[in-house]
Parts: sequence; C-alpha cells; structure tokens
Amino acid sequence: MIHLDNRHVEWCIPLCEASRKDKKLTQDKLVASVAGFSAFLLAQPGVKQFPEIVALAFWFRKAHLQQLEQKLFAEKADNEVDKVFHIAPANVDTVFMYTLLLSVLCGNTNIVRISHRSGDITRQLVDFLHAYLKTPNGEVLAPFIGVVQYNAEHVDVTERLSKWCDLRVVWGGDAAIESVSRLAPETRQISFPDRYSVAVLQLNNEDDIERCANSFVSDVAPFTQQACSSPKALYWLNTNQALQERFWEKVGSAIVLSKHNFETIHKVEQHIALQYLSGCFAVELRDNIGKKLAEFAQVTNVGPIARCKVKTLTASILEAHGGNGLVLESDIASLEEIAYSAKLQTISYALPHGWQERSGQFKRAVPLGKALEFSPIWDGVDLLQSFSQ
Repeated sequence: MIHLDNRHVEWCIPLCEASRKDKKLTQDKLVASVAGFSAFLLAQPGVKQFPEIVALAFWFRKAHLQQLEQKLFAEKADNEVDKVFHIAPANVDTVFMYTLLLSVLCGNTNIVRISHRSGDITRQLVDFLHAYLKTPNGEVLAPFIGVVQYNAEHVDVTERLSKWCDLRVVWGGDAAIESVSRLAPETRQISFPDRYSVAVLQLNNEDDIERCANSFVSDVAPFTQQACSSPKALYWLNTNQALQERFWEKVGSAIVLSKHNFETIHKVEQHIALQYLSGCFAVELRDNIGKKLAEFAQVTNVGPIARCKVKTLTASILEAHGGNGLVLESDIASLEEIAYSAKLQTISYALPHGWQERSGQFKRAVPLGKALEFSPIWDGVDLLQSFSQ
C-alpha cells in the first residue's frame, strides 16, 4: 500500500490495493467489468453532450474487447509489470482513460495523476468512473484503479509514485516529460511527447465533398485541435481552388452543427498564432485564391475555426503550431512535399488510391475522419505488450 502526503494530494478515487490479493479474477471478469463501464457511460443522462466520452465508451464496448481478448491472454503469461503510474495530459481529456483501462485489462494495479488544469470532461469522466466502481459490476475493478490530483510542482509525490510503480506512462509536452524523466530514472517509462499531425486531400468533381468535410471536422473539432493526432495543416494535392472553396463551405456548415468547445478566446488565439508563426518562421503566406503572396498574415474564418494558405510548410512550423482551431493550408503537387519528421504522428488522408507506403518519417496514416480513433499501438508503442511484459 502506498501512502502519500495528504497535504498535497487529493485522492479522487482511493486505491483499494490491499483487497486485490483477495480477488482471483479471471480475464473474462476483467473484460466483462470494463465492458460494463462502457455500458454505464452510455447510460448516463446527458452523456451525448460529451462526444469524447461517447467515443471512449464505444471503443471499450464488449464486441471490441472480445477482439483484443485473445491478445491479452497470449501476452499475459510472461507479465513482469504489476503496477503502473499514469500521468494524464491536461489538454486531451479522455486519452488517459484508454491507457488506464488497457493496463487494467492486463491485470495491473494503476494510479493516475490528473492535473489541477484538467478540463471539465476529465473531471466528469473521473466522477463517472468513481460511481461505477461502487456498483456490483464495477467493484471488480476497484482494486486496480486509483486516481490522484496534485500540483506538478510537488515533484516528491511524482518521484514516490514513480518508485512505487513498475512502469510509468507519461503524456505531455516535451519539457514536462523531460522533467518527469529525471525523477526515479531507473523506472521503466513510455511517454507520449509533443507531436503534430496533418491531413492530405485530393478532390475531384465526383467526390462526396460533404462527406469529406464532415470527416475533417471530426478530426479537428474535438479537444479544440489540441490532440496530437488532430491535423494542424491541410495539404491540397493537385486540387483546384473551386473544389477547395466548396470543401470549406461544407466544413463551415458541418462545424456549427458539431459539438465543439471552441470559444471566443480561441478566435483570439488563432490570430495570435498566425502572427507568431509568420514572425518567427518567416512563413510565406498566400491569399485565399492561392495565386499571389498575401501582404500580411490574416486568417479566413470558417465558423469557430480559421484557415490560412501558406506557400510552404516545414516541420518546425508545425511543431510550433499550438492548435486552437487554426488550419494552415498548402497546395502540393506530390506527397513527397509533406513535412515528414520524427514529430509527425498522424497523416489523415482522402486520396483517390488510398495511402501508399512512403519513406518519410511519420507514425501512422489513417483515412480522413479516423485521426482521433485510439489504437492499442499508439505513437509507435504497442501498449498491450508494454503493459504485459
């Protein structure tokens, strides 16, 4: 049992670690209980106002877990991991729950640290989980899950939890991960640092532009474009300007009907971000007809998001792009013009012949509209393997 300084730590969900030894759980019971949490979430009144939570619940539905179950059994024989410490990001509300529940399915005891800066959806999700653990179906999971909240300045708490665990999972920016990595450096760690993602489209007159627009909104709108897999830029591959304008008209219609959290402050951030990128990286802008250079940095509003066409995009520009609903556009004649780098996580695409293998550095390519769908292999890390060995 781990003891933490209660002056600095709030247990949102206390860990009942001692009771675990009294429970001889089968994998079937763990899978059934996690699937029960999925059903519990979907049954909550008003949950549909949180599409991120609905997506989470859908991912952990029973049918999907049954697809993972064989892999869980196969990899559990040599399990060396027993205790996992998760440090959740403050800007993407639900992602920590994916790694937490996958670790639970691997039979590990888990403590999650959430930030004081976490959003309302994170707190709502933790409340849902706490309520579920008190139900007959949920009490199966109670010995496997604890959730704490404390200020990141209390590094002694992070160090203590890091020494308690066998594996540390860290979500966050590069600087935050570097800081955590200096604590208990002997602890095994998997981390998910800063990344950027892009979309690439090639449209012709026969394409269903409305469907493409809806898919693009699905990738950009959730988490106010803060997720590492949300596209910050849109590459137009050999697509004429008229089709691009039709696409943006459809995006404008779709995004106002979507459930998003963009507010007035994000409009301000979009303008500031473009001025910053223009000033710091000498971004060459184009006006929105794509033919001549613009005289100064100015966004074009598309409902709550904004766009701006630039002459070229580099990895440095995209690494510095902070999200908040600003989409940089660029016309390209070849997929080789994409800003590939080790920091490029997801390429979401709508191309006539799908995605063909490329030599440039990136983590994955998915069809447009699937950028935010979670995978047990995330950012190149096989999570089930990491939680089981």
